[in-house]
Amino acid sequence: MQFVTRFMGPKSSFPYPSLFIYGHTTTGKTLVLSKLVRDLNVPYVWINCHEYYNSSSLFTNIVQALTTEDMNKKGISSTTEFVNFMKIKLRNSSETTYLIFDYAEVLRKDPFLLSVLSRLQLLTKVNVCSIFISELPWMQFKTHTCSFDPIVLHFQDYSKNEISDIMILDCPSEFTDVFYRSYVNVILKTFFIITTNLCELRHLAEINFEKYCEPLDEESDFELSSFKLWKNIEPTLKEAMNSVYLREISCSKWKAHCNSQNHDNSEKSKISLLASEKYSATRELPFYSKFLLLAAYFASYNAPKSDFKHFVKNQGKQSKKRISKKTEKNRHLLGPKPFTLDRLLSIFFSIVGEKVLPSALIFSQISSLVNMCLMSHVSADEQLDCPKYKCLAELDLVAKIGTYILSQPIGYIMKRSTRLPIQHMQQM
Repeated sequence: MQFVTRFMGPKSSFPYPSLFIYGHTTTGKTLVLSKLVRDLNVPYVWINCHEYYNSSSLFTNIVQALTTEDMNKKGISSTTEFVNFMKIKLRNSSETTYLIFDYAEVLRKDPFLLSVLSRLQLLTKVNVCSIFISELPWMQFKTHTCSFDPIVLHFQDYSKNEISDIMILDCPSEFTDVFYRSYVNVILKTFFIITTNLCELRHLAEINFEKYCEPLDEESDFELSSFKLWKNIEPTLKEAMNSVYLREISCSKWKAHCNSQNHDNSEKSKISLLASEKYSATRELPFYSKFLLLAAYFASYNAPKSDFKHFVKNQGKQSKKRISKKTEKNRHLLGPKPFTLDRLLSIFFSIVGEKVLPSALIFSQISSLVNMCLMSHVSADEQLDCPKYKCLAELDLVAKIGTYILSQPIGYIMKRSTRLPIQHMQQM
């Protein structure tokens, strides 16, 4: 905060044209800057880059924020109009006006726009400064078009002790800081190896605190009951480790589930199995995305030479081949293999069971599966003619999605195939 304060300087001074702030999520970038501009009472416009689909809509939002209500709010269709507006609007302004672009990584898709915004002060010759907030470093933004480098400020990740100190601030008033600190240490020892996201850790601490305090109803001395407190919450935390970030159920339902949970081993395994099946079966994927995921799994774990045998329905009369006693290696032990986009689509059209034309919708769903880390793009970005992918989904997840598809009314279409996907997965 001190660095940003020194960067802004007095209200009437001309700061450096642009400042770039980056750091991992939940490191306080947005919170610090928003609090600072409010406390200093400086004129600013806050822009969430996710809300604007092109430069025209972004320029229009800035113009409307800087224009008083009694004036006609007009749209801006070009960069030249925006620069001219800023010249006229701020030419008599003595105070610095700050344009703050949150989620600035969205601007990477338009390098020219990023170049204009980063040196807007040089183009307009008025007292304006651009501040960018992003999770990516500046090297990911720099291109030949954007030749102007802003001042870069890095927000470092919180250490384990710093996260603990922040989480202590959430201590309920009826408990002491010492007791709540011991509970926070339990949460950090359990989940810190999985996630360092402060928001997620605070959420886990909030929803499991009531379960942690259950033994206190019988024994109020927490120092004598520290081991009992841990043994009481251990099964719940183990179950919560399987659903970090997922938010399968609401906080109130999770607390009710924890209060009514039976610690019998058979009951715990049953609850865990039901939760896993619910997550897999009710995954909110579009209809064709489910088939694309099945096709990706088949392409990753089947040899290309076996596609004709498994996915061609009318194979005709086949000559008998001599059966070899050579045992094949389990392809699951070898891991997923890369496959081409053409092979993925061929398997997809074979198992979908209805006539589907290649369209932008199909390709966009492939990109969605990559963004969800269910598939991985393994070929180079320059390889546009025949990109390669790899399936990252596990067998249990793919099998349950396939079972869910077969349980739907459309399942009779899938049964027309000579080999059903689920049967094929069971044979592997």
